[in-house]
Amino acid sequence: MLLMSYSYLKKIFISVFLILFILSGCEGKKEESKIEHENKIKDRKYQNEEVIIRTSDDLNLSAKYYYIEDNKDVKQPFVILIHQFKSNKEQWSDILIDSLVSNGIKVLTVDLRSHGKSDKANVNIDKLLTDPKQTPRDIEAVVKWAKSNTGIDSNRIGIAGTSIGGSLAFYGSFYLNIKAIVGISVGKLTFENLTGNFESMMGKLTPRVKGVLLICGTRDGEYYKDSKMIFDNYVDDPKEFKEFESDKHGKDLVTDYPGINDLIIRWFKVNL
Repeated sequence: MLLMSYSYLKKIFISVFLILFILSGCEGKKEESKIEHENKIKDRKYQNEEVIIRTSDDLNLSAKYYYIEDNKDVKQPFVILIHQFKSNKEQWSDILIDSLVSNGIKVLTVDLRSHGKSDKANVNIDKLLTDPKQTPRDIEAVVKWAKSNTGIDSNRIGIAGTSIGGSLAFYGSFYLNIKAIVGISVGKLTFENLTGNFESMMGKLTPRVKGVLLICGTRDGEYYKDSKMIFDNYVDDPKEFKEFESDKHGKDLVTDYPGINDLIIRWFKVNL
């Protein structure tokens, strides 16, 4: 009986040892995969360049320009990522930026005026939500900078933004020949005031834009209804509306649903 027990215990010990050995091998593969990913980035000579962009009303905007070094002067599509109100350019994930750059799309993240490291505007910060002479000038300056850059295809520029950033993406689409945009949690207040397109003015001459992906949480207060109104009345094909069962807004919605980054990447790959 003792011999049988010893033999049984020995089998259990060997089985546990084999399981732990296999699991440690799996962990090793995971770590190896992470290292391989980091080496690929190094092999691509991935660049993150600090940029200062001057606006027409003499403010300095702090920005970061991302590209693969070997392709710096090669004309490629370009995407501007615009943060939401009271956030900054660091809100965008490295995974999103790296994936765009890896797919042949140069990227710029920028701090809007009175945000992050950019100069402060001479107005109360809340005025940025409604004054068309404020943040739209930031987008104009960034697009002007992009169109003067030899490594950017000026006919293939996109903008993605959360909340006010989404409204500014629409501003670029209406007035600056932006080819494709992504708006996340876009509200009526900023959309109307910053683009000058008010729901009360809608009629036969209502301007419409193409290449728009709108994303919103279904329980995000009035933003869901606002986004649907904008989508239905101001957007033509190609267009897409993605909704999530969530009360989260803008960057918080992206944090809860990281698959939104994949939607952004796919949209620009197809439409730029």
